[in-house]
Amino acid sequence: MGLSSNAIVLVELSHADQVIKVPIPRKPSEFTIYKLFMDPSGRHLVITSLEGENWYLFRNWKKPKQLKTFKMVIESIAWNKAALLSASHLTSTREILIGARNGTIYEAILDAEEDFFKSQERYLNAVFVLPERQPITGINFDFFPSIDPKRTLIVAITTSRIYQFTGTLARRDEGGKVFGTIFATYRETAPSASVCSHRSS
Repeated sequence: MGLSSNAIVLVELSHADQVIKVPIPRKPSEFTIYKLFMDPSGRHLVITSLEGENWYLFRNWKKPKQLKTFKMVIESIAWNKAALLSASHLTSTREILIGARNGTIYEAILDAEEDFFKSQERYLNAVFVLPERQPITGINFDFFPSIDPKRTLIVAITTSRIYQFTGTLARRDEGGKVFGTIFATYRETAPSASVCSHRSS
């Protein structure tokens, strides 16, 4: 939970009597928690604010760390569920997609491993801007292992459209980026989009 006092409250259901409170070192007048994003493994937490300032908390850390290059209001995150639930990448989020309020999709990797020469932000790369530039309220990606383990479906949702991207993941370069080639094919041709219908009851 995110409190108005800019503290994060963590409760692990298997130890419900142990409540952990982690403060964010920002005054409420300077920083307002907007959304929290926790990965499927429960190890990585991203905190975004209305001011576009973002923080990262790894499991068992006593305090969060500011993501200095993440200067955007995050509306949604597509976690790499398959990688996160494997035991071989305990400190890294692996590749994730971020949907921002300005309609931009970013690819990123966060890694909690302590490294004097590297920050937790391994990289952040803008890979696509939606034509309507509306907030990306939902984003997700999945693989098709029965057809091709690198074949990927990406879905991005705004308040009025559902966008679909398909393609094959690129081999990682030194920076680890893999989604760029998929989005590059849509630079000239717009992705397929469906209109969202809203019904009032």
